[in-house]
Amino acid sequence: MGLSPSDHVLLFPFPAKGHIKPFLCLAHLLCNAGLRVTFLSTDHHHQKLHNLTHLATAQISSLHFQSISDGLPPDHPRNVLDGQLSKSMPLVTKPLFRELLLSYKNGTSPITCVITDLIFRFPMDVAQELGIPVFCFSTFSARFLFLYFSIPKLVEDGQIPYPEGNSNQALHGIPGGEGLFRCKDLPGYWSVEAVANYNPMNFVNQTLATTKSHGLILNTFDELEAPFITNLSKIYKKVYTIGPIHSLLKKSVQTQYEFWKEDHSCLAWLDSQPPRSVMFVSFGSIVKLKSSQLKEFWNGLVNSGKAFLLVLRSDALTEETGEEDEKQKELVIKEIMETKDEGRWVIVNWAPQEKVLRHEAIGGFLTHSGWNSTLESVAVGVPMVCWPQIGDQPSNATWLSKVWKIGVEMEDSHDRCTVESRVRSIMEHEDKKMENAIVELAKRADDRVSKEGTSCRNLQRLIEDIKGFKLN
Repeated sequence: MGLSPSDHVLLFPFPAKGHIKPFLCLAHLLCNAGLRVTFLSTDHHHQKLHNLTHLATAQISSLHFQSISDGLPPDHPRNVLDGQLSKSMPLVTKPLFRELLLSYKNGTSPITCVITDLIFRFPMDVAQELGIPVFCFSTFSARFLFLYFSIPKLVEDGQIPYPEGNSNQALHGIPGGEGLFRCKDLPGYWSVEAVANYNPMNFVNQTLATTKSHGLILNTFDELEAPFITNLSKIYKKVYTIGPIHSLLKKSVQTQYEFWKEDHSCLAWLDSQPPRSVMFVSFGSIVKLKSSQLKEFWNGLVNSGKAFLLVLRSDALTEETGEEDEKQKELVIKEIMETKDEGRWVIVNWAPQEKVLRHEAIGGFLTHSGWNSTLESVAVGVPMVCWPQIGDQPSNATWLSKVWKIGVEMEDSHDRCTVESRVRSIMEHEDKKMENAIVELAKRADDRVSKEGTSCRNLQRLIEDIKGFKLN
């Protein structure tokens, strides 16, 4: 049976790896359900997606890729933390996006539904202006999203802005998180000094406006974040929890594929290691380390005596400005390269993370606590050592260590002794309650993506709602 002309969804993620991956998973799931999907990414990231032609033709014929300018010059570093994308895209990309939707509207296959990244405001505004239904997809936790809705009351109560240096100050009155949330867990920067330089409420208001969408899609499952999902269900018209989305895709679709160029050589090395003997170390796609930080992590890992697989991106170190700093950076890299390994570790630029975490040789995961990495580790029952840095990572680490109790946090300390002790505590399986907790949570995650699980049923509900839209 052919595709109906009314079954055409456009997906538009924020241009960052951590956002693009779950959007690609969703695109594949929607195509598998018989929908036509156009995946829109910025020109910069479109060029970085791996093996696009094969993906769009040989594997998923109903998936089409489009790209759009992000408004920045080709040689721009595109550091998502510097705010340049958030400034340029509403100015440059917004009118281009409107032209794109109009071109489809006047063609043979109009867009009948848009699924946009929750941290974007303008795609929702444009689509609604043209009468196209919009769903918002949050690629971070329900807990972190609910914090956005708590900010106006925190400001009213005088809890924020907070004095400089008080980022660990506890926040009160947030349902589901009393005694657990701190100022540094909030979206944006809310110190007195930061607020004096820019107004973080502008970004918060953009997110609050997404309640005008047809519904909210969440990459989580009910037991993991029940109180926050319940609260969000009172705010949005509809909420669809479909996580862990990578597991849902694995259950639903036989053929898997890579989104980024990955180094698979480490898998052969893992095959030669005993079960649960290797610590996997990755700080994600955005976090950068100072050379002094990398040195402490390196020595802590080596001193632990445990085997480890380290992901060290080519851009993982921050740019050094002074001559002494640059010299220190070179010395750290030299130390790493010259340390005798005796086969106890492997270093790669980018690993096939899902396959690595599923490997029986992996006994722990030293992570930045990004939401994708957290869910991927939960899904396979691998306990974590958390070193959170930005965005939702601090609160993810708190929930991992204090609520779900499936990991340990390094808090603000990451000296070699702390790294060594945390790695040993996980790899030597000191905490049996933690071992049992992560196994139990993995079973629940697997159950939710099974055919009768809530995440699978919610995906079907989303698909039915999308198919219910009629062309204007």
